[in-house]
Amino acid sequence: MYVFAEVDAYLQLLSYTDVYKDKTLEEREQLVFTAYDKLLSYYDDIYLTPKIIGLQTVYMIEGEEEEYAKFKRHGVSSMGLKGISFSFDGTDISPEVQALVAKEIAKAKPSSARVGRLI
Repeated sequence: MYVFAEVDAYLQLLSYTDVYKDKTLEEREQLVFTAYDKLLSYYDDIYLTPKIIGLQTVYMIEGEEEEYAKFKRHGVSSMGLKGISFSFDGTDISPEVQALVAKEIAKAKPSSARVGRLI
């Protein structure tokens, strides 16, 4: 289970998180919980550090403010507007978060090496 104060403290110290810092305390609590809940759909709780939850929170806020998150939720994979076209790749999880979780999983994985004695 996450502790909001730890995630909030991390994001308050991190640069380029004004999209988060400008929110009220109640909004920040809801945003952090939403990110945590989204991550639980993909990963076990033991891998979710305050850094991972914080980075996912900012990723989700930026996606909503740029409105591409809405298109992804509705299954839009590519779009075109007057002379511009773009496509949406990936999942709802930040690529940076995916890499950090993979690192946490690798740290937690027990070694397959065994120690034995020859007689």
